[in-house]
Formats: sequence, structure tokens, C-alpha cells
Amino acid sequence: MTTRVQPLRGVPAAPVPLRPPRRRRSKLLVLLGVLLSALSAAGIVWIFHATDDAVAAVGVARTVRYGEVITAEALREVQVRPDPGVRPLPWERRFDVVGRTSPTDLQPGEIVTPDAVADSAMVPGTGQQLIGVPVKPGQLPAAPLQPRQPILLVPAGVAGAGAESWPPVRGAVISVTERDASSTQVVDVVVPDANGVQLASRASSGGVAIVVLPKDR
Repeated sequence: MTTRVQPLRGVPAAPVPLRPPRRRRSKLLVLLGVLLSALSAAGIVWIFHATDDAVAAVGVARTVRYGEVITAEALREVQVRPDPGVRPLPWERRFDVVGRTSPTDLQPGEIVTPDAVADSAMVPGTGQQLIGVPVKPGQLPAAPLQPRQPILLVPAGVAGAGAESWPPVRGAVISVTERDASSTQVVDVVVPDANGVQLASRASSGGVAIVVLPKDR
């Protein structure tokens, strides 16, 4: 007697081999790779062009205060890439600024432009006179005076004599020397030309003191 075994429904008679899933390459990833490659190539080209466009320009090597004479030692050669908003002064034109009065405070790391050369300050300017005011401690504040600092020149008492009375005169600091052996330092000041001669005479005898004003006055 032969017994026939009926296969169970839903169960395959033999094992079915499994196939690994096919990897589908994302079109988005392909496009992204192409874009990154193009950007990298463009960046390399830009770097080479930027290097080729660099020019030798005039830079500031040390601090130069307003009203000071610009020396060759205050300048240095720097390599810069021209920008539409900034026109550096070519290094071969550095002697255009050497020996001229600085129109502003120049700080190390800055770039000198042709506009700065054209606007070089004239000291004294029209309607002004430049005088030197020798002062000792007590005739001016202890805080260092800064170029372009507005000041008032007022009467100072002289040892053994009464203080002369005269109206204060407004001026502006140009430069200040170091103190000498007698603790005297000279402050170069521009004042109205109507007051220059008298103030110079008073200052020579030590009869002038300095009062510092805010820069916005």
C-alpha cells in the first residue's frame, strides 16, 4: 500500500535561493558629486588667479601719529590683491608719502592708499600758527596727550610772580616730546594765528598751562 503525501499549501516544495538586493545609485548623489568636483576645480583656478593678481603695495610698519612726518622706516612692502573698494598705493610710489605729514593716525598692518597721500595735512593750516609750549608736571594732565586732542591754553602761575590774566585760547595738540632732565616736555600746538605770537611769548616763560577738552567739542 502506497501512501501519498500532499504538499502543504503555501509552502514551496524546494528552497528558493535568495538574491542580494540590487543597489540603486541615487541620481541626486551623482549630481552632488559632479557639483562638488566643479566647485573644487573653480576654487583652484580662483586661487591661482588671486596669486597672480597680487601686487606690491605700501603698508604701515609702525605707528605714525597725526601731524608726524612719515619716514621710510614707517613703511613696508606688502602683497595685496586689488579690491574695487580699496586702491592700494603701489610700492614703487612709496616716496610719494615719505617726508610728508601724516593726515591721520597710521597703524601697523594698514594699507596706504592714494587718497591718503592726496589728503596729507598741512600743519599749520590756513589761519593757524604752530607754537611749542614747554610744560612741567602740574601744567598739564598726567594722562598722555593724543594728536588732534582739543585743548585750552590758560594762564599758569610763574614762581615768584603772579599769574598773568588773559582769556583762554583753544588749540589742538600736534605732538609731544619726551621729558628732559628738568622734567620739561614741549607740546606742539596749533592755535588761531591771531593768538600765536602772544602765546609763544607767554609759553617761553612757562606761563601757559594746558586743559584737555573732549574730542567731540
